[in-house]
Amino acid sequence: MLSWFKRLTSPQSEQWKPEPAKKEIKFMTYNVWSREDVAVYKRMQAIGGLVEKHDPDVIFFQEVTPYIRSIFESSAWWKEYHSCPVNIEQQPKPQQQANFCMLLSKRPLENFARRKFDNSPTGREYLEADMSPDPATTMKPIHVATTQLEPPAPPTSMHFMERHAQAKQALKALSSATNVVFGGDMSWGADADGPFPLEAGWCDAWTRLRKLPSIRDWTYDGVWNEEAGAFNGHVAPDSSLKKRSDRFLCRLKDYRLRSIELIGGSNVGITYSRRKYYFEEFDDLYIGLKPSCHRGLVLTIVPVDHDAQGPRQEEYNMIEDSPS
Repeated sequence: MLSWFKRLTSPQSEQWKPEPAKKEIKFMTYNVWSREDVAVYKRMQAIGGLVEKHDPDVIFFQEVTPYIRSIFESSAWWKEYHSCPVNIEQQPKPQQQANFCMLLSKRPLENFARRKFDNSPTGREYLEADMSPDPATTMKPIHVATTQLEPPAPPTSMHFMERHAQAKQALKALSSATNVVFGGDMSWGADADGPFPLEAGWCDAWTRLRKLPSIRDWTYDGVWNEEAGAFNGHVAPDSSLKKRSDRFLCRLKDYRLRSIELIGGSNVGITYSRRKYYFEEFDDLYIGLKPSCHRGLVLTIVPVDHDAQGPRQEEYNMIEDSPS
């Protein structure tokens, strides 16, 4: 009986062990769409559900309004994050944006700064901060940044020159850090803007991790904000309004890319319809409202020495939250 009692109470027989510190960092970027007139509470609840589902360590939000921020602040998941301060003076002024970017992290943010772009007619800026992972992981600090580059504003201006200059300004400044993840809405469309002007040592996480190009790479659906182009009665399909606007740009020495995922493809339960004349008949077209006119991205990185026997980054392809 005594020997049985010793086995039961000995340290070697204890079943509970502390969980090892997680040796990965997960990032989410999401342009939440500032349109407060389009089921905004329902949409933000859906985005909050994606935060709870994917449990990112760092979140980059774009097009946040004071009301959208208040919705997030009332959510249970908000309490797990440290938030960057919001510059109230930025809200809104003539010819300036009526929304802002946000940077959230489960770990405290240090050296936070706002950097104004030199050429923005709408007061655009990028946010940056240092984030130190859990000390128990021995992972290196990482510099994080987010922005929304100057978006097109047809028919007034497409802002190509401003956007290119802003991208170069941010990447050049951020290159001084050893490990950087820069995510956000780059307002970029390859057919119009051309290749993104990456600096030496930088990579686009999506193109690095995916295997092959896909017509489903898009993160922005302009059908909610734009009309397809028409020329002499010929109208472009709605698919022409989709582009890969949102990106994670990375410069990493002590980490490697592990996976990237598209999220936010599920409808929130509201459907819009319109009647279209098609082959001498009227046809009803339906479109389901999603959390945003953008889809989000979730990126996971790991230390270069972690999971060395696991799949290499090139073996990971895109994963979608929904087949939409």
